[in-house]
Amino acid sequence: MSDQVPEGPPVLGPDDFARLHVPSDGTCWWCQERPATTGEHKFKRTDLARLMGEGDSLIWGERGKSTREIRGTSGITRDRYGVIKFPKSLCETCNNKRSKPFDTAYEIYSAYVSQTWLRIMPGVDFQEVFAGDWEESTLNLARYYAKHFGCRIARTGLPVPPSLRAFLDGANDMPDAHMGLITTDTVHKRFGTGLSISPDFAAIDRQMNRITTWIMAAYVGSIGVRYEWQEEGIPDRSQFFHFPHPVINCFDDEQAVVDGRTRRPGWFASLLQWANRPRT
Repeated sequence: MSDQVPEGPPVLGPDDFARLHVPSDGTCWWCQERPATTGEHKFKRTDLARLMGEGDSLIWGERGKSTREIRGTSGITRDRYGVIKFPKSLCETCNNKRSKPFDTAYEIYSAYVSQTWLRIMPGVDFQEVFAGDWEESTLNLARYYAKHFGCRIARTGLPVPPSLRAFLDGANDMPDAHMGLITTDTVHKRFGTGLSISPDFAAIDRQMNRITTWIMAAYVGSIGVRYEWQEEGIPDRSQFFHFPHPVINCFDDEQAVVDGRTRRPGWFASLLQWANRPRT
């Protein structure tokens, strides 16, 4: 497991964003009504238990910090080192009751990804993953990731985009955000059999008065979901959760993920794409 931090010196540090911090009043960032008494799991307990398997421990790593050993299922529950969950930013209702359909969709998807060699495939077949209920289930899967990304933004003390909150409330799209399926070569090499979280990337305007961009990703094995939010909107977007068989976008490394620089898929994926091209 890994909660990655970027290599090399950042362009801007935490102090540069301090003036943009939203004072915390202890309220849930999603409903903005009830007290934030719970913390979302960075990685779901079902994923951690599957990785643990018949063994008795997992290793948590973060670049530049000591590794942590999580022993047994009780170690997952206790979260002794405070690495399994995000800080408390959600109320119990939002984190458990309202988002239960999101968790269910993610658990089905995660189990499928962990058992299926997808990295060389041109895409993910959600009709196979979710059967006849693929449309609603894929939307709920995207909302699971939206909640995850919202918790990552909330832990920085910066404002969560309203469109992300509206998406969780039932909207079918986010006009200023894009979510896509990805595979990243460096992540595959280091964490291809585990779970990982990319560095968080944020950009601010020249006057340093507001956030203009968010980019982040989360991976199950080699397959991730990339989230990009742009203040001015993203009119030319193609959301993975609107298609039964969305493509997997390929990247060389995490910097390419931030820049949006895809690489060509491998020869096998290209062959499958050609074989399954629409015929007129």
